[in-house]
Amino acid sequence: MSTTIPADPAHWAELVTTALLGTDRRVSDGLADTDPTTAVLRQAARHRVVALLGMPTIIAAGVATPGSKTAMPGDSAPAQDRPEAPVAADRLLADLLRSPDPALVSCWLTACAAHGRTVHPIHWTRLARLAARTTAYDRAALGAALGPRGRWFLRENTEWRRLADDAERPPQPPAISTTTVVTAQDVLLDPEAIFTAPRPWGPELVSAAYAVLGGEGEVPPKRTYAGRLGVALPTALYPSIAKAGEYYLLVPDSSPARRRTIRDRFVALELAAYARAAIDHAFTGETHDHPGHTGFTRAEIPHV
Repeated sequence: MSTTIPADPAHWAELVTTALLGTDRRVSDGLADTDPTTAVLRQAARHRVVALLGMPTIIAAGVATPGSKTAMPGDSAPAQDRPEAPVAADRLLADLLRSPDPALVSCWLTACAAHGRTVHPIHWTRLARLAARTTAYDRAALGAALGPRGRWFLRENTEWRRLADDAERPPQPPAISTTTVVTAQDVLLDPEAIFTAPRPWGPELVSAAYAVLGGEGEVPPKRTYAGRLGVALPTALYPSIAKAGEYYLLVPDSSPARRRTIRDRFVALELAAYARAAIDHAFTGETHDHPGHTGFTRAEIPHV
């Protein structure tokens, strides 16, 4: 696919800025007397035609004028420094955003930045609104995945100033303890302890986390526990999810309500785990990204 350079980069940047922010919030001087949306689309089309023809023409105020240049007000959006996410990854993000889970969306954003890609602008507003509501979303990962232009987009909205500040910070790795050994008993006493253990987790710690989901921990897990556990679970242990779920569902004397709760937890765990695998595949196109990957598919695992 060929790439063309806008005839007037400054004016093109202004058009992009107007399109990103919306014509109801930002209207250039040259668009004031016309329908802003129509004018933006027409000027963008003129840029394309002029660039394809290779004409040394400057486009300003909606009119192509040879040799002229008009200064446009306001700050222009910076250029992105990385390509957008692959089509498969973009579609997966769209699916995740239909029923957003902070752990899964944050996992996607982290993978996007790690693979040197950026989020398509069509998702910026949705992601910003979600992350502005709760810190359960990884705001640093969001900033890294948005890229320079996406972070500029956040700063232009006064309602997202706090979010924009957090998005400027570099992503931080999980707080892993290098001095304290986390045991299975620690996880049973405090389910969150597993997230401080070095990764990949061993079967003993994962079994303790399963016991927590099965209602055998000292304290019940947080509502987001299963999802956060799933995105960090070693792929080699994926087959154990369904087996553990079936085991805890068959515990004698469990009430119907307790069984439903346990089932829902393990379903959430399984979905999060396989969503993480799908995210990795969407960015790499490979199915064996992690050591110990067994090569099975979700269809081969019985539902909990």
